[in-house]
Amino acid sequence: MKNDIVGDIINKRKLQKIKKKLQKLRLRPNNIRSVELASLAKSLKRRLFDRGKEPTYVSDLLPRSRPISIPNHPGTMAKGTALNILDQLEQDIFEIEESNKE
Repeated sequence: MKNDIVGDIINKRKLQKIKKKLQKLRLRPNNIRSVELASLAKSLKRRLFDRGKEPTYVSDLLPRSRPISIPNHPGTMAKGTALNILDQLEQDIFEIEESNKE
């Protein structure tokens, strides 16, 4: 049974566009700003949630997914932090694709 709610909110075309954006960010891991990651999180239907020291994004679309903290510092992020956040957002993409297959 297909999860129509997810399919209606993020269709295949929109998901492909998000994946391309994520892959472009992966090509420059030393030069990623927090606003770029926050934008990507929002495009995956995550919303800002008041929790902890850093801005945290939760998904109403994927309620079992873990919250993602995206540090809001000026300049670029540390490479490891940026790649970790990208990994978590890529997991969202994977879960959305899987829910669209059902």
